[in-house]
Amino acid sequence: MLGKTFSFMIVVSFFSALLTGRVYEMGIGFASSLSDAVNLCISLLGMMCFWSGFMNVLRESGALNLLSKAFKPFLRIIYGKDLTNENLQTLSASVSANFLGLGNAALPLGIKAVNSFEKNNKTGVASDNTIMFAVLNTVPFQLIPSTLIALRTNYGSENPFDVVPYIWLCSVLINVFAVIVCKMMSLKRGSKR
Repeated sequence: MLGKTFSFMIVVSFFSALLTGRVYEMGIGFASSLSDAVNLCISLLGMMCFWSGFMNVLRESGALNLLSKAFKPFLRIIYGKDLTNENLQTLSASVSANFLGLGNAALPLGIKAVNSFEKNNKTGVASDNTIMFAVLNTVPFQLIPSTLIALRTNYGSENPFDVVPYIWLCSVLINVFAVIVCKMMSLKRGSKR
């Protein structure tokens, strides 16, 4: 779907430039944006390498397990008491990685968590816990929004950490709202069964 959307945007841009006589400007913009994209990827790579290494240090020191254990009571409240130990372990590891702003590390853990939720689901419809996880994983609470900080630093922000308290506030409000909506929809789905 995303490929079709981008293809459509490119075709529309090309014909718009052709109709308005701005093909040259489009070509210049295209070339400069490619250069900007490469520079952005390289600048983000440093931040990702740092945080991936930091995550390995946390994992090796056992701090990640402590963080995962700290999240378990909250996860039981949100996802219900029917979580298995395997569900809880993969879920808390994924939430911990997201909490530290390590979305790349959280992705494989999240896939593992969904697989553990759906292991015994034969209905072909996502379980309530899978839906809750997908919603909360879309906008996870991050203690250190490392990608945003790297972007703000790369684009010359004088204080790239200024936005962090606002991100925390928005994340908490969005997550509370998401849990309430998912629980309401779960109850509605349960009444239809």
